[in-house]
Amino acid sequence: MTSMKWPHGLAFATLVFVAGAPLACSSRSPEQASEARQNLERVADPTVAPTSGAPELDPPLPDLDGEHYTSFDLLQNRPLAHRVSVKDDARAYWIDAREPDFMRYIHGNHGREWIVGAEVDGGMLSATKGREARIWLPAPSGEIAELALRVFSPARGHNDLQITINGHRLEQVALEEGWQTLRLPLTGAPVRADNAIVLSFSNMGRVDGQLSGGGFAWARLGDALPEDVAVEDLAESQEVAEGPAKSGVAAEAGAESGAAVGAEGAGAAAVADSGAAETPEVAQKDVSAPSPEPHQHNLGQGEVALEAGQGLSWLVWAHQDAHVQLEVEAAPGCGPRVRLEREAGQGEVTQVLDDARALVKGRGDAQTTSWKLPMSEDAITRLEIFAGEGCKEAMTIKSAQVVREGTLPEMPETIEPPRYVLFWVIDTLRADYLPIHFETNVQAPNLKRLADEGVSFELAYVQGTESRASHASLFSGLYPNRHGVAGRGKVRDDVRVIQQFFKDADYRTAMYSSNGYASHLLNLRRAWDEYQNNIHEQTALDGMFMANQGLRWVESNLVHPFFLYLGTIDPHVTYRRHEEYIGLYDTEPYNGRFQRYISGEDLGLVKGKKLPVTDRDKERIINLYKNEVTYNDNAFGHLRAELERLGIWDDTLVVVTSDHGEEFWEHGSVGHGHNVHQEMVHVPLIFHYPKLPQGRVVKAGADVVDVLPTVTALLGLEHPEDKQGMNLLPYMYGQHGGYPSPAVATQYQLHYGMQAAQWKIYLRAGQFKLYDRSEDVQELNDVAEEHPLASRWMQDSVGWFRAHRARWDKERWGVPTNVAAGFWEKVSQVD
Repeated sequence: MTSMKWPHGLAFATLVFVAGAPLACSSRSPEQASEARQNLERVADPTVAPTSGAPELDPPLPDLDGEHYTSFDLLQNRPLAHRVSVKDDARAYWIDAREPDFMRYIHGNHGREWIVGAEVDGGMLSATKGREARIWLPAPSGEIAELALRVFSPARGHNDLQITINGHRLEQVALEEGWQTLRLPLTGAPVRADNAIVLSFSNMGRVDGQLSGGGFAWARLGDALPEDVAVEDLAESQEVAEGPAKSGVAAEAGAESGAAVGAEGAGAAAVADSGAAETPEVAQKDVSAPSPEPHQHNLGQGEVALEAGQGLSWLVWAHQDAHVQLEVEAAPGCGPRVRLEREAGQGEVTQVLDDARALVKGRGDAQTTSWKLPMSEDAITRLEIFAGEGCKEAMTIKSAQVVREGTLPEMPETIEPPRYVLFWVIDTLRADYLPIHFETNVQAPNLKRLADEGVSFELAYVQGTESRASHASLFSGLYPNRHGVAGRGKVRDDVRVIQQFFKDADYRTAMYSSNGYASHLLNLRRAWDEYQNNIHEQTALDGMFMANQGLRWVESNLVHPFFLYLGTIDPHVTYRRHEEYIGLYDTEPYNGRFQRYISGEDLGLVKGKKLPVTDRDKERIINLYKNEVTYNDNAFGHLRAELERLGIWDDTLVVVTSDHGEEFWEHGSVGHGHNVHQEMVHVPLIFHYPKLPQGRVVKAGADVVDVLPTVTALLGLEHPEDKQGMNLLPYMYGQHGGYPSPAVATQYQLHYGMQAAQWKIYLRAGQFKLYDRSEDVQELNDVAEEHPLASRWMQDSVGWFRAHRARWDKERWGVPTNVAAGFWEKVSQVD
């Protein structure tokens, strides 16, 4: 592993701000103080036995009573935090474009608009690839005064910078070649807690050998904060334009003397003093001063030291019983200030907690304290922690957690491996067409019984929206960007697939599949003792045929542990009518084209809008699909009954899932393979084995790539080194503490879907949408503007994932909403 250019290695000056919130610290009352003075002045009475003479201590800081457990480790998740500074009620968020976490502000560089971690004369930066690029930045709540940036222009000639924030164009600023610090007033700009910003340059030069309009080292969005020089000194060294300058034209200034350049601006004055009301509202540009600098260049992980006014901000999912618990090392009188914000609707954010505490003299150099979070319901919040105004020296946060009341459920140290393992994979089955976690008229009593008696995942995504990518992910435990199977290609020989791990554990293996891609076409015909692809063998394809096919092999292999994979395809086109089931769904007469079935060819014509269909045709097509689901369920019920008759059901691990779902006009189309909306990527995931929890519903998100490492863990094997999925057994036993874990789906490298709790982000190049699935199950309404904290939370998570999608290792890196120890070190390196 070699280091990237991220660690810039420059000796940056850190600006120390003074926090202005009054401390709510524990102290003696006036009566206690008076009594203490009287005791000191009293003449000793020789008749009274002397005491120890130790001074009375103030009460310790408030802390938790009772049992509790960690739901979210804040210091371990510092890579998910944002840099924030405070002075009195003024706050500003910093973005460091030189550090690895910059990737989350540009959605993992999805559109490849940015040259990231580049070096130029005078330092590091990230620069636009071409003239224009987009970035999404957080801001404090309330009115926002300015956007400040440390900008570099590589162009040798004239170069104007046009910034647009949430569709509002600021005035152009004329840049000089090289570095300059801009402070752009934002009065009138529609600034929110999360903001879409476009940087457009009129000219280009070279950055890292590539054409670029320009870039920046850091940005700061929020209230105007004092710089590292006094306001009066700025007034002497900078010339502020007295009136509007021509758009995009710099006022005359001496670059060598650090003169300011003014342009007509929108918003309040960038440099505020007692006479700010008389100062023209103009952009400020300083070509000489590199300061201030964002604190916490390297977010890192573990304990952190903060100077007065410095802070970190996390987007945190807070449960109703959540507390924040801190262990702080500082001098007496210094301590943390904690703020909590919640969404208030219509894009607004409201403060629900603001409290400062100071360490108590005599109670130790490090002290622990906690706050009950004022939550009426589980929700996303923004949690800010600062060093308080009483801190003359740095305050060190030694530990910081969001904790919940109670204890975690126990998980057994060992689980007896199953003697037999059965995979029942149902091609093209979307999760909401099963009566498991959903209200539906689809009848599937056997699969429902399996879920009721086993472990079912309420949210599971498949990695891929068609058979090739998704089967490759299921068998390899890798995301598509790693295994490389997209519209074509196959799993490489050096990538171990699931049946090979069963062979390692001395299981016999058999595969019967009616999906033609689950074959040599994906390099999956290896390590099987028995193999048949019914498509290629041109046999029957239906689920009952396959159940009996598998049972014949089972009966001849009972004396040995085995792994049996049955890949059924009943809900995949062709959808056929089954006389015993179609009447459950189609109760009205139908005499159209799809009386007996709809073929794949016809569905393709419908999808391509070359075969017109009526609303009644659409209803018939959906009912044919539903009757195929019920038919498949009946086949599974038959398989279970026979395994029970053979006496091996209680020794068998059963895994049920699908390779993708199916759209029925929710987003204007039909079939699969064209988006990552819920109907396409949300699939059932059920584990049944008597030695696992029974009747357990897991709300944490899971991916189909997690199936392989979960099964190998049950076999007693070591976690595979080269897999990206994680062992789900801790989730099955409730070991994750209830904190939302995301489910992730991709369509090649074009579309990314990620859901955590009810929030789902849908990312395409250069744009994203946010859906609240608790209110919008069809994913029709983008609510990113109305829910800025949820939007920022999901952008951070999908940005981290997309930037490192080919290397992400859920078992060792954690998940994008809750990373593991060592994550920062891994993302700071490349292979």
